[in-house]
Amino acid sequence: IWGMKVRSRLAELMKAKGVSQRAVASETGLSPTTISKFYRNHIDRFDVNTITELCKYFGLTRLDQLLELVVEED
Repeated sequence: IWGMKVRSRLAELMKAKGVSQRAVASETGLSPTTISKFYRNHIDRFDVNTITELCKYFGLTRLDQLLELVVEED
């Protein structure tokens, strides 16, 4: 039996760009809580605007550059 989980690559993107959670929140207009949840992979749902703003901020053109599906075996 296995399940799937969405994993955010936000921490990797932030490290590569050398920016803090506070900077990402400020520059995207997204809430610090939202950024923190994506950073820590505590995602239970997400808004299209959140994904769009993060993709624009990091110059991403594909969802798999920000999010990935991870298969979890029980």
